[in-house]
Amino acid sequence: MIYTGEKCPVCGKKFVEGDDIVVCPVCGTPHHRDCYNLHNACANEGLHAENFEWKPEAKAEEPKAFEEHGKNGGKTVVCPNCGRENPAEEPNCLYCSARLYNVGTAIPPFPNMPYGARVIEISPDDTIGSHKISDVASYIRNGASRYIPKFYAAEKTGKKFTFNWAAFFFSPYWFFFRKMNIIGFVLLLVSLFTTGVCTTPRFVEKTEAYYASVEQYQSGELSVEEMSEVSKEFIKTPEVIAFASVELAIRLFGGIFGNTFYKKKIEKDLTDFKAESKTDEEYQLRILKRGGTSMVMTTLGVLGYYCAEQLLISFITRGN
Repeated sequence: MIYTGEKCPVCGKKFVEGDDIVVCPVCGTPHHRDCYNLHNACANEGLHAENFEWKPEAKAEEPKAFEEHGKNGGKTVVCPNCGRENPAEEPNCLYCSARLYNVGTAIPPFPNMPYGARVIEISPDDTIGSHKISDVASYIRNGASRYIPKFYAAEKTGKKFTFNWAAFFFSPYWFFFRKMNIIGFVLLLVSLFTTGVCTTPRFVEKTEAYYASVEQYQSGELSVEEMSEVSKEFIKTPEVIAFASVELAIRLFGGIFGNTFYKKKIEKDLTDFKAESKTDEEYQLRILKRGGTSMVMTTLGVLGYYCAEQLLISFITRGN
């Protein structure tokens, strides 16, 4: 946002081009940096409890650097995250879902800020590895606004691992969703192997007894306390503990290493796309076709594992 012509609430002077301005992260009130430092607080701090939001008095001009005219003559806005053109009326980027207006990274950080997260300023021309942010965003598409700051920060700080909650909760299927099919397939095999090892005669007997108790509980033959005791005994079964431990290990693997593997895949794919392409248009087309996510592989992974698991259990129990 351009604050030229607006008044500083501390000194009352209008902001002019070149002023050092800081913005309250709570209500958005702009101040001269020196004026803010006099009180070390927002001039409208007393109104924060009333959900006060600063509104400009003078109409500020739109930043010319972000607004252009598209090929069809209509106004377009360049996304500050991926660098692609969007219709001016869109609030979010159609390619990477980042906000097109009032972007938080445009607010300059100021000292002694008691609340809020550290701001990472990212330009579409910055790089992750040897690839432009805009190309990485085009490749990721869904969730680019979440992944790019993590990858960029890891690039600058040298941090190798960042936790991915989506990969933790949905592994191994998250790997299929992000087109890392080999890793997803290996993790499914580990899970399937664990199922086979843990499906012992004792486990089958315990499981049948447990579900019989559930039916008795639903029909009112067992009390809550009795059902609770049955459940406690069931989860103490060694096979249940072993299977749960392996499943937790798979989820932790996804959560801890998911971002690292994904970043490496993106960099490798973009390098390959660039080597295979003779023009930038061909390069961008490859990104659009082979990047993004895959619900098809995710669905096949879920259905494939379910069918394989049922066949394996049926084969083992029939043999027993």
